[in-house]
Amino acid sequence: MASNEEVIAMLNDDLTFEVEATLIYMHNHFVLTQAMPTQLEVFDIALDEMRHIEWLSDLIVGLGGNPELKPRQIRFAGADNVEACKRGIDLENEAIALYNAHVAAISDPKIQWRLAHIRDEEVDHLNEFTELLEAAEKAVEDRQPTVGDMMGEPQESAAGDESGRG
Repeated sequence: MASNEEVIAMLNDDLTFEVEATLIYMHNHFVLTQAMPTQLEVFDIALDEMRHIEWLSDLIVGLGGNPELKPRQIRFAGADNVEACKRGIDLENEAIALYNAHVAAISDPKIQWRLAHIRDEEVDHLNEFTELLEAAEKAVEDRQPTVGDMMGEPQESAAGDESGRG
């Protein structure tokens, strides 16, 4: 099984991943102005990820470590609902695999339980993003072309005006 230092390193990897997911989901929350339910659901998922950051940091400190972030290049999804949902699915699948590997490598039952609990929440997020993707793809299929589409102009979002950002 993993040494204390190895466990801290794994938890710091998890922490970095959760911070990255939070940043991506908050970015999506700000740019997904075309679909308010999607925007709000992504915000709720980001809040869950923030809670995971707190739990992981507590575990790291409890082991005598220091919560550290290893900077990585963050790949945002942009303002397209379909792509944002696909990016969320990719992140959640990656998180589930990461937590499964770390649960198997760590012998401390308290840490295993917490990581398994986080993993289970990531499974819930995966299911949410899958449902959101289906709805986003249906919305694209059902969308009627606008005059702006025919003239090659970008479509304005009515929700952008209501949110105070447009």
